[in-house]
Amino acid sequence: MTQYLTISRLFNIFNTESLCYNRHMKKRNLNYLFIYIFSFGGLGAFIPLLGQYLKLNGFTGTQIGTITSAGTAAAIFATTFWGRLYNSSANKKRFLLKLILAAAFFCASLYFVHTYILFLLLCCGLYSFQAPTMALIDAMTIEDGQVFGAARKWGAVGFALGVFLAGKVSEITGLPIIFFLYVSCFLILAGIVGVMSAGAQDEIPTDAEKINKVRKTDIYKNRRYMKLVICAFFINGTVIANNTYFGFLFIQGGGSIAGIGLAFLLMAGSEAPFMAWADKLAGIFTLEKTLLAAMCISTIRFAWYSTYPSAPLLLGLFVLQGVSNGIALVEFVRYIAKTVEGENLGFAISAYYAFGSSLSTIFCLLAGGIILDRLNAGGVYGFFSCMNLMGVIIYIAGKLYKNQEPAKK
Repeated sequence: MTQYLTISRLFNIFNTESLCYNRHMKKRNLNYLFIYIFSFGGLGAFIPLLGQYLKLNGFTGTQIGTITSAGTAAAIFATTFWGRLYNSSANKKRFLLKLILAAAFFCASLYFVHTYILFLLLCCGLYSFQAPTMALIDAMTIEDGQVFGAARKWGAVGFALGVFLAGKVSEITGLPIIFFLYVSCFLILAGIVGVMSAGAQDEIPTDAEKINKVRKTDIYKNRRYMKLVICAFFINGTVIANNTYFGFLFIQGGGSIAGIGLAFLLMAGSEAPFMAWADKLAGIFTLEKTLLAAMCISTIRFAWYSTYPSAPLLLGLFVLQGVSNGIALVEFVRYIAKTVEGENLGFAISAYYAFGSSLSTIFCLLAGGIILDRLNAGGVYGFFSCMNLMGVIIYIAGKLYKNQEPAKK
């Protein structure tokens, strides 16, 4: 009888601890759901309509491309800089909170500026905090043991809702509302991360960890990682620049400002299920081949865009963005996590975003602005397709499609 009571008590304790653990995990999952919804919701409400806002204020296509590309240039150095400090921070979530608040401040400041030079400088300040924030949210998600695709899909949902809401509201109140929407989303994001940081314990690194953190440049000796970043240069920049130039293509095809919001709601929203399915697809076809397929679809998609399709056709084939972007955006990060050792992950993801995304975006935005002035939106997407094709060629030539064993974590 005594033995039965002892086993029963142990069983009850185990069930209680399991219940607490499950509740804790559900709370963590819910936190990341809202983190991705509001971070990408702010970007969705702001970035796709920024070009239209600048054009309304008299900026040329070249100036629009210069402003956004200059901001992204600042992000290159800022992302690697803040990535290093993030890795050595005692409380990473508290560190991330400061970056989020700084981004909100700079976006609010842009609302009061209408001159080209000052807008360009403040945009550089915004991107210096916004870009590292997005990179480090991904790193934090993986480091906290979240299933990346399942968490990241809410970013696609947030982006879609953000651009749809901004499109609808701006039709009523005007395009300046995009600044208010961005700041509101980032302040809510700051509140969520702030609560998480309050419950996080400060990390005191050991001597061995300090040595590892000094040697972050060792990732540049990882040849597979470097090939992946070079390949990403030809893919990611076009994905991000599409958010700026798609509005021009859509309106040229007979669409409206409100229609841009609907288009992004459908296209960005279609990314969510494919992000969630990325793990399963990789389990069937391997991560490496799944990423290659997404890159090929992106190449074909932009080539079709270059033929000036009508707005209804763009809306009708919205799922092409989900298949290409939804898989590629998740699998590039997961590929890095598979290639780079765990202690280098935070900096590796930051460097990937800086060089494989931000630097590429500068080139695509600047070139896109120049092409827009001369060949209209169709020419921009012809250029994007060529960029993607080069990425596919490098991926195949570098044998990145072959399966490999995960790096030590």
